[in-house]
Amino acid sequence: MMTSTKTIDISSFAATQLLLLDDELQAEVAEVTALVSQSSPAVLQRAGMAILNLVVSSQRTGLGGRTVVDLELDSAVGKGELPEHGIRTGDIVSVQEQPAGIARKKDKDGLRSRGVDGVVVKVTTSKVAVALKKEDEDLPLGKLWV
Repeated sequence: MMTSTKTIDISSFAATQLLLLDDELQAEVAEVTALVSQSSPAVLQRAGMAILNLVVSSQRTGLGGRTVVDLELDSAVGKGELPEHGIRTGDIVSVQEQPAGIARKKDKDGLRSRGVDGVVVKVTTSKVAVALKKEDEDLPLGKLWV
């Protein structure tokens, strides 16, 4: 019995896979960006893409001099575990001041521009640790959301 084997050019296969992965990434980024820009924080939390009512529980210097902040649920809102969410280690997030329920759209847009970006370095049932992209950035004050 003879079996037919085709030779595969590894470099062209790898190049094709990298292009497909890049296309997938760009589509996912566009989808998430559209959802985040059009939805309120509460809607994003229900979709598992955000965590509301957070406060800074600790701040330290991490690897490479980056500031790492630990965010926990505000004790005035709840105690213990974070609500269900889909935020995982390695996710790129924005830490922003949470708008008041009566805030106008203009005020909410101003809060978004004052947020800080970072990467999730650790997620537990009670806190999320975020390494900020720039070590000299100041965190917004008050209740935060990721």
